[in-house]
Amino acid sequence: MIRLKCTVAYVGRAYDGWQSQKLGLSVQENIETALHDICGKKTNITASGRTDAGVNAAGQVFHFDTERDMTPRKWMGALNGHLPDDIRILKVEIVPRTFHARYSVRWKRYDYCINLGPYDVFSKDWAYQSPVAMDPAVMEEASRYLIGTHDFTSFNSSPLSEYPDQVRTIRSIRFTREGNILRISYEGKGFLRYMVRMMTAALMEAGRGKTSPEHIRTMLEAKSKTIARKNAAPNGLTLQYVDYFDILALNENGMYREFLMEDTLPHGFVLEDLERRVRENVYPRAYALTTRHSQELLGTLLLEDETSGKILLYQDAEDTVVSLREGLRERLGEAFDPVMIHGADPSEPVSLK
Repeated sequence: MIRLKCTVAYVGRAYDGWQSQKLGLSVQENIETALHDICGKKTNITASGRTDAGVNAAGQVFHFDTERDMTPRKWMGALNGHLPDDIRILKVEIVPRTFHARYSVRWKRYDYCINLGPYDVFSKDWAYQSPVAMDPAVMEEASRYLIGTHDFTSFNSSPLSEYPDQVRTIRSIRFTREGNILRISYEGKGFLRYMVRMMTAALMEAGRGKTSPEHIRTMLEAKSKTIARKNAAPNGLTLQYVDYFDILALNENGMYREFLMEDTLPHGFVLEDLERRVRENVYPRAYALTTRHSQELLGTLLLEDETSGKILLYQDAEDTVVSLREGLRERLGEAFDPVMIHGADPSEPVSLK
C-alpha cells in the first residue's frame, strides 16, 4: 500500500464545490469516479479542505492510498485521461504514510482577482468583473486590520455551535496589479467557510467609498454573525497553493514534526532557518516532539547526520519516544540511533552548526 499526493487545478464554474454530495456535481466525485475506473474499486480521497460552489483551484491537494503499482507519471496520465477538461492533475508524488493532505497543512494561499476594467469574457471564470470603480490603495489600507491573529466570527458563515473557536491567523495580505486585474493574496493556516470572500466583500466596500478602512476593525471587534452581510462572488476566488510541514513519525501518543509558526521555539532557533534546512534536506536540522492532538511540546529532535542525533526531552516523555522509534527508523533508516537527554531546558541555547 502506497500513499500518493496529487496537486489538482480546476475551474469551479460547473461544480457545486469540492466535496461529494447527494445533489449536485462535485470535483471530488469526478476524481473518485476516475480512480474507480482505474483501480476497479472505490478509492476515497482526502483533500486539504473544501472549496465552495464556483470557486477555482490552481493548487488544491489531495491524497489517497492504493495497492495499484504505477509510476507517478502514469498515475497522472491515467487520471487526466478519465477527467473532464476543466479538472487537471498537475503533479503526482509518492509520499510517506505520515503525510496527510488536511492535517499536515502549514498554510494556504487564496487569491481573489478583480477585473477593474471593462467586462472581459476571457477572465470571467477566474476574476470578478467589477461594475463600479474601486480604489485599491484604500482596500490595502483596510486589509491591514485583518492581518494577524483575530477572532473572525464576523467574517465567516461557519456556525459557532460547530466551530466555537473562530480565532484564525492571517499571515499576510498582498495586493498586486497586472493591467486591469487586481489580485488580493491571502495567506493563513486555515480559513472558515466564506471567510476569504466575506473579507474581500468588506474590502471592496471600502474601495468603493461605502465604508472607511477603520470599519474593518469595528466589524472584527463586533464578533457578530450579522454585521457582514455580503459575500464576494465565488468565481473571483482561487485556492492558489497549499504548503505542508514534514512529519517524520506519528502515532496516537505523539509525533515528530517540523516546528511551526505558532510554536514556542527553543532558545536560539530561527523558524525560517529550520524550514530551509528541512526543505533542502540538509544536516543538521531539528524537529519538534509533540503530543498528537494537543500539540504540546515534549522535546526537540536534533538530526546531526544520517545516523546520529539527540532527543532533548523537556518532559517525562520516554514512553512516547519509545512508541515512535519504529516509525522514526522507518523514515530515517535502521542505522539512525539518537541519544536521549532527559531534563533538557528549552531556554538553553541549542546550536545547529
